[in-house]
Amino acid sequence: MVDSTFHQAVLDSAPLGFVVLRLDDPRDPDERLRFVYANRAASLLVAVDLERCIGKTVREEFPWIPAQRLRAYAQVCRTREPRTIGPVVLPAERGGRTLNAGAFPGPDGSVVIVFESVDQPFCGDVSEWKRAQEVLRASHDELERRVAQRTDELQLEIAQRFRAEEALQRTEEQLRQAQKMEAIGRLAGGIAHDFNNLLSVVLSYCDLMLDQLGPESAFRVDLEEIRRAGERAATLTRQLLAFSRQQVLLTRVLDLNDVLRGMRRMLERLLGEDVEMELRCAQRLHKIRVDPAQIEQVVMNLVVNARDAMPTGGTITLETQNVVLDEEFASQHLGVKPGPHVMLSVSDTGCGMDEETMARIFEPFFTTKDRGKGTGLGLSTAFGIVKQSAGSIWVDSQPGKGATFKVYLPVTREAPSAPAPRASSHGLDGGETVLLVEDEDQVRALAACILRKFGYRVLEARRPREAIALAEDEPGPIELLLTDVVMPEMAGPILARRLATLRPGLRVLFMSGYTDDAIVRRGILEVGAPFLQKPFVPEALARRVREVLDGLPPSHPR
Repeated sequence: MVDSTFHQAVLDSAPLGFVVLRLDDPRDPDERLRFVYANRAASLLVAVDLERCIGKTVREEFPWIPAQRLRAYAQVCRTREPRTIGPVVLPAERGGRTLNAGAFPGPDGSVVIVFESVDQPFCGDVSEWKRAQEVLRASHDELERRVAQRTDELQLEIAQRFRAEEALQRTEEQLRQAQKMEAIGRLAGGIAHDFNNLLSVVLSYCDLMLDQLGPESAFRVDLEEIRRAGERAATLTRQLLAFSRQQVLLTRVLDLNDVLRGMRRMLERLLGEDVEMELRCAQRLHKIRVDPAQIEQVVMNLVVNARDAMPTGGTITLETQNVVLDEEFASQHLGVKPGPHVMLSVSDTGCGMDEETMARIFEPFFTTKDRGKGTGLGLSTAFGIVKQSAGSIWVDSQPGKGATFKVYLPVTREAPSAPAPRASSHGLDGGETVLLVEDEDQVRALAACILRKFGYRVLEARRPREAIALAEDEPGPIELLLTDVVMPEMAGPILARRLATLRPGLRVLFMSGYTDDAIVRRGILEVGAPFLQKPFVPEALARRVREVLDGLPPSHPR
C-alpha cells in the first residue's frame, strides 16, 4: 500500500501504532480481515513482529481478539465511518498492556487501526480525529492555494524571462546589423571623400576647358561626355555620403505635409498611369527640423522603390501621423529614442520581401532588381539621411503582401523657419583676398585657379601652420578663409578660430569631400557654418565664395 520510502520512514518514526486491514469480501459474514500494513510502533506496542503477519488474517494470528471487535472493524470498511473501539487489553504473554484504539476508513475499502498506550490517550475519542481532519483539510486547502499561486508566479516569471531573452536576442541581432551598417558606412564615406577630391579636379577642369573651346570645337563633345560621366560619379558619391551620414545638412523647421503636397504632382508623373497614389496627411501635424532637399530625397527614393515593387501596377499610400514612441518600442528597436515623433509611412501593394531580404535592404549596392536596372543606393541613401536627421526607419513586409516603410522623425517645438532670401543679383567676380588652405595639392591648385579667374587675390597654404604664418606676414587685408575641414596638424574650424584672433572680421568658408560624425555631431564643425560640398565646379565655388563675403545664405544648398 505504501510505496514511498519517505512515507514509510515517517510512519515508522511515529509513536502511534498503525495497522491497515482489508476485508476479503464485504458480503462475507465471517469478516475475514487481512493484514496489509503495520508500522514499527504497532509491533512494539503488541510485542509481535507484525511484518510477518502481512497477508494473513487477524483470526489466524490473533485468535484471542473478540469477534465483536472484528465486526466493528469490518463495519468501518463497509460504512466508511470512523469508530471508537474502546480499550484493548493484551494477553499476559503480550505484556498485558492496555491500549486505546480507534478505527478509521482507509484507502481501497480498508480500515486503519490506530492505537497507543493509555499513558498517552489519543485514539479513544473520534471527535479529536475529526477536528484533526478539519485542520488537516484546511491546511491542505491553504497548501493547494499557495502551490497554485506559486505556480502562477513561476509561469509569469518564465514568460517574462522568455520575453526578455527574445528581446535580448532581437537587440543583439539589431546591434550586429547596426555595427555592420556602421562599418560599411565608414568604408563608403572614406571612399567617397577621396573620390570627391578627384571629381572636383575632373569636373572643374572640364568646365575651364569648355569655357575656352568654341561651340564647333572637335574636342567639345568629348569633354561634355567626360563631364556627364563625372556628374554621374558625383551623384553616386553623394549617395554614399548620405548613407554614411557624412554630409552637412542645411536644416529648417517645416511641416512634412507641406513637403508631400509640394511633391505630389511630380511623384504622380513619376509613377505612371498603372500606379495610383494616395496621400493621407494628418491634421495639425507637428513640426520637424530637417534638410528640405534631403527629406524630399527620402520620399522620392521610397516612392520609387515602392513603384518598382509593383511591375503590374498597384497603389502607393503616403501617410503622416503624430506618434509617441514609448520605452517598450525603443527597447525593441535599437537606436530609437522615446518621445513625440512625426511618422511618414510609405506602403505599397507589391511583391513584398522575405526576412533575408529585409535584413539587407538598406545596405549600399544591394538590390533585388535585374542587372542594370538599379544602383542599390536608393534605400541606403534614405537610411543615411533619416539617421543623420536623428530619426529612424523600419520596414515591415511579407512575400506577396506588399511592404510598409515607416520613417520616424523627432518633433521640434521651434517656430517654422522663414523662407531663405535670394542670393545677390550681381555677378560672381570679386577682388578680395582669399586665404586658401587645402592639403590636397590638385584640389588646392584647382581652387586657386578658379578664384583667380573670377578676380580674387589668392594666398595658398598646404598646411594650417603655413596659413597662420601667411596671415601674420600679409600686410594687406584678408577678407575670406577658404579651408578644408579635415587636415593634418589641426582641423579647419580650429584654424579659423586661431586666425580670428589675428584677423578680426575674417569670414570663413569650409569645404570637404565628407564630414563624419566627429565633425558634425561632436562640434568640430558648428551647425549652420558656411560649407561647400566637394566635388564642386567653378561656378559653384565662385557663387559660394561671393555669398559668404556678402553675408548671404547659400542659394544652392547642393
